[in-house]
Amino acid sequence: MTCKIEDLNYLKKIFYNIDNFEDVDEEKLNRSLNLFYGLNNMSDPLWKKEFKDVIKSKGQKTKTGKQKFTNISSDDFNNFEAKEIIKKAFEKKKDIKNKLNSFYQCELRFKSTIIYEAPPYLMSIRENDGTPENEFVAEFILDDICSSPYSNAIRGCFENENEKISEILKNNECGFFDVIPIPLPINSDLRNQWATEEKFVIEGKRIFVHFFEWAVANYKMKDKISRDDKHKIALGIPLNNAITLYENYNPKGILEFGEHENQKILFNDPHYIDFKNKKIGLWIQPFKNCIISTSNTPNAELMKLAFDKFNYS
Repeated sequence: MTCKIEDLNYLKKIFYNIDNFEDVDEEKLNRSLNLFYGLNNMSDPLWKKEFKDVIKSKGQKTKTGKQKFTNISSDDFNNFEAKEIIKKAFEKKKDIKNKLNSFYQCELRFKSTIIYEAPPYLMSIRENDGTPENEFVAEFILDDICSSPYSNAIRGCFENENEKISEILKNNECGFFDVIPIPLPINSDLRNQWATEEKFVIEGKRIFVHFFEWAVANYKMKDKISRDDKHKIALGIPLNNAITLYENYNPKGILEFGEHENQKILFNDPHYIDFKNKKIGLWIQPFKNCIISTSNTPNAELMKLAFDKFNYS
């Protein structure tokens, strides 16, 4: 059996070095995705079953004009080739990478950064003259249209409902990246396993910490962090994954986006709020950069706190 570190390293290549599915070694792909989902470390596509609930049958349009989706039947899912499932993720990953590169090409240097977990995976299939066709339908945060709670938190923080998210971020000198740059289904059970089970400790670190360090290194390469102001981050990562990061950086871990002092962040910096004088009506997380609400999604008012934009009056 191949050791986990080799499969983890290939997962990193999938994240950052392999853009086209045609360039994938399918045996290594299967092992690395099995590692991702905590399955037996074999070259078979055991990971395929983790995608079942995020592949939908395309239904009729509702009265509002929106598509109504239903879960795919077991028979249809079993007949769907694993490579077609992951191939769509690679196609969307390439689109995401292009949008991020375009976003980073602006002349600005960022004074703050929003960090989310991963782009969503949602694929629909339908019959066309008896031939199954598939379509990737999940919205990325920098797509022209994105109406998720994750985009709504950004709009609410910067109080802008009209512009594209990319323009809102640039207008506010705010960067963005996902920890996992390719759409893969992630649910609360998997997040909990990543945070608690020993099989996800590799080379002394939990698997999501590895993902985070890769993402930070990739972001640092863009050299977009301002040196003029103390940098601030908003961590919009669901709590079971966020806690692995707070554990990793406890108690005085520094997150570095560059060599300049203003580019170094005390990751576990707590909130300092005088509740006797400031009534803000929010459930406050222990750490200033945590913007996840009680619904386990980002909250605009918590993002304002992370960025010191909250009006206490």
